[in-house]
Amino acid sequence: MKNYIMLIACIGLLGGCATVAPGDRGVKVSLGRVDNKVLPPGMVTYNPLTDEIEHISIQQQTVDGKCEPLTADQQQINIEFKVQYRVPEGQLLNLFQNYKGSPYESLVAPQIQEAFRQVVSGYKADSVTKDLTTIKNKVLLMVQENVKGLVEISDIPITHVSLPEVLQKAIADKQVMEQQSLQKAYELDKAKKEAEITVANARAQAESIKLQTEALQKSPQLVQYEAVKKWNGSLPSTLIMDAKSNLMMKLGEGQ
Repeated sequence: MKNYIMLIACIGLLGGCATVAPGDRGVKVSLGRVDNKVLPPGMVTYNPLTDEIEHISIQQQTVDGKCEPLTADQQQINIEFKVQYRVPEGQLLNLFQNYKGSPYESLVAPQIQEAFRQVVSGYKADSVTKDLTTIKNKVLLMVQENVKGLVEISDIPITHVSLPEVLQKAIADKQVMEQQSLQKAYELDKAKKEAEITVANARAQAESIKLQTEALQKSPQLVQYEAVKKWNGSLPSTLIMDAKSNLMMKLGEGQ
């Protein structure tokens, strides 16, 4: 009989044990009243007839989300994102008592939806994809401010944006036109530079001819020097005297 009583006592004791996993914290609820002490990881005991142990993670978690806000020009777009968050241990009891269910679903998710709605409404549809980083940073800052430290939001990266098909085509056509305009501007600029180079070369050549002509007019000996430079070594076929009795050579046809 004694052994039987001990067996029942052991079964009852084991039935009132629970294990809080690493990375989790436990909250004991006794007859609907929350115990004001957070249970650490490890083995905990409780009365299974009157108590319940709730397990809440304090590790960082990543949740997928999506929203369909309207842009400034009243275009509905689809945005997919991820939310990286964690519940601070110091806020466990507050969140458990004042927010029903998951802290993310009851507190964070609605704030994210509202933040995207407000931020995206300030952008036209064709500029949303260009300003994703700015939009993400504004949404993150707004959500962090609104949850007021109850939940730590570390980041809300945007993973995908879908625009209406008609809008996608309009944006693609606009990009093609912009590329064509840039190409035309490049070709015009190139032609202008080539024309400037041609004019500069012509001016340089004209200046060179002018300088050579002036040099020949000022120094007749230079004419003789240039003739000697061009001489190919053949003896002159004719000797003449100029007006000043200077010997001039008429070079042979082999020059």
